[in-house]
Amino acid sequence: MVTLLHRQRHGYDVRIYLREHGPAHVHVVKGEKRVKVFLHPIAFTDNKGFAERELRQIEKFLTVRLGFLLRKWEELHPDKL
Repeated sequence: MVTLLHRQRHGYDVRIYLREHGPAHVHVVKGEKRVKVFLHPIAFTDNKGFAERELRQIEKFLTVRLGFLLRKWEELHPDKL
């Protein structure tokens, strides 16, 4: 696991796991809450605990950082876009 963004705005950690599968995605964690987020296009799956309001915040948060996150995914998983 690589934590790309630690305790960012609203306390989110954004992680990419090293033994993952495509398409490009991250895991957003805050305490016991977790959600998997596909990056292109941004889409949520496997939400465990985040309210709709928080998901909208996460979407905005990730949209601003999308280029960075996609570059990191490609660095870690060049054959799994």
